[in-house]
Parts: sequence; structure tokens; C-alpha cells
Amino acid sequence: MATRRSATHTNLKVILMKTYFLHGLLFFILTFSNSSLAAELIINLSNQEKAGTLMLAIYNNAEAFEGSVVKEKRSEIGVFKGLELYLEPQDSTQLSTEIPDGEYAIAFFIDANGNKKLDKNFLGIPKEQYGFSNNAMGTLSAPTFKQAKFNLAGKTIQNIKLK
Repeated sequence: MATRRSATHTNLKVILMKTYFLHGLLFFILTFSNSSLAAELIINLSNQEKAGTLMLAIYNNAEAFEGSVVKEKRSEIGVFKGLELYLEPQDSTQLSTEIPDGEYAIAFFIDANGNKKLDKNFLGIPKEQYGFSNNAMGTLSAPTFKQAKFNLAGKTIQNIKLK
């Protein structure tokens, strides 16, 4: 009976050791594989004049970008990564995030009155500061995805001046 108990105890130890090893291996793979696939995006914002909430969206899809920016549909659908952050006026603000290599476009505005939308005057001209990656500007409208897109590979910096 002692032999049977000892064999069962040994088998249980082996199973536990294999389980711990597999959990450790899985943790290692998940931890380090994500960091090796991610690239660092640094966004430098300049020329902020008023305090407010930065409403920033990073898009990896032209249809979602243009639906939000050009057609002004407020939706989180198609936003690859978003950020809401209260900022005081500064000469420059640096933001950093890690996302996979790829093609992206950034659109943002500073929501000075807290209503979570870009306010415009009766002519449709923005009353709050805004900006796009590549400092892209459309002709009497927002830029297209093609104008604002950039390739992210490794460490990439976008210097954007608020308008």
C-alpha cells in the first residue's frame, strides 16, 4: 500500500511540475512576444492655447478615419487606439504608446468645454484646436486618410502642431 501511495504521489508531482512549466512558458511567450511585435509611437503636440481634454484617435482603416473625420460621425468603431487626457496649455506635450507596425493616421482635438465634440462656428470652422498626423490639411475640409497616413516601423515620431 505504501508503494501505491508513493507512486501516486510521484505522478502528482510530475503533473504539477509540467503544469507549472507550461504556465511559465505561456507567461514568457505572452509577455515577450507582444513587446517584440509592438513599435513605439511618440506624438509631440505643440501650440496648445487653452486647457481641455485631448480627444485623440489612432486609425488603421481609411473608411473609419474618413467616416469620423470627414463625415463627422462620432464612433469608436474603427479606432485602433484612443486616448482622452486632460491637458493644461503647454509649449509642447509628448505622448507615447506601443502599437504593432503598420499604417496609421491620427486625428485629435482639444475639447475645451467638455462636450466631447469639436465645436464649430456658423461657417463650419472649428472653434477648438485640432490636428492630424503629418500636419495634414484638406482643402476647406478635413484631410483624407491618404494625406494623414504614416508608416509605423520601430520607433516613430509624429510632430503635430495644433491649429
